[in-house]
Amino acid sequence: MAYSDGTAGAGGTAPAAPDYSPALWPEPVALLPRLPPRPLDPLGTVLIPPAERRPSTREPAVGPSSAAPLPFLPPSPPAPAPLPAPPVPRLDSDRPRTLRLALPGGGEARRRRLLDRVRAPLRTRHRIAVLGGPAEGAAALLGALLTEHRAHPVLVLTTAGPAGSECRAGGRVLRSVRPDPAALREALGEADGHYPVVLADTTGAPAEVRLAAVEHADRLLLCAPASATGARTADALLDHLAALGHHGLARGAVAAFTPAPPTDRPVADRDLLSHFRTRCRAALTLPAAPAALRSRARLDYLELAALIGDGMAEHR
Repeated sequence: MAYSDGTAGAGGTAPAAPDYSPALWPEPVALLPRLPPRPLDPLGTVLIPPAERRPSTREPAVGPSSAAPLPFLPPSPPAPAPLPAPPVPRLDSDRPRTLRLALPGGGEARRRRLLDRVRAPLRTRHRIAVLGGPAEGAAALLGALLTEHRAHPVLVLTTAGPAGSECRAGGRVLRSVRPDPAALREALGEADGHYPVVLADTTGAPAEVRLAAVEHADRLLLCAPASATGARTADALLDHLAALGHHGLARGAVAAFTPAPPTDRPVADRDLLSHFRTRCRAALTLPAAPAALRSRARLDYLELAALIGDGMAEHR
């Protein structure tokens, strides 16, 4: 028995399958040469050289384009400029606060009182001998204050620096002379009639030069460091002046003490000033001269200038 499609049924044999092979096969295709293995990256994937990579099918990100707008779309209007943010009111707690340091000893009222003393009327020329240990810049700063607050020039003679050199700043003249008694006397004589106030700075000069300044002085300014050595030196200098017969100058002197050097033992201001106020007319401590332009230090030097002004008012 056989089915209608020719397949064998039960109890029969299937016929042979037809042969559809072509009568002539094409030539065999040669195989491509075997490629070397591709290198692997750290993740284990094949590294494809850039030249063999297929272009990415990912669409480019949408962004602004420099191409002209399409003809059927109007160009986009420019974006309006952002309006400035309204000012935020500042609270009192947000405002920066200026730190105001009160001037020592009464503030502005004390400063006015010191200026009145600095501007004391001068009836005749006044010479001030500056003695003691080196006090760099103290005499020059005192001369600058006297020039600033008085209506006449001030001459500062110093034995430091090259002899004959001169520096002018407003009404103050800083002139260097030889550390020689004759040269100092000559400079003091030339100043008469030209400079009502003359400061002869002989700190650090030889003893004979200091004595020449004392002989022509109307007032003494004694400078020394606020140290044990400075106090002993100032005491010995006052004793020496009294022994030479200059009791009045020694008693009416002003003692000014600058900071102690790091190589010497400092002396407390309370002990230092209480001792020398029994020997001199006045004693005070001063900051280092380069800091004298600051407000607090400037007031200290203004007090020194006021003490010098007191001597001018008493001088007949």
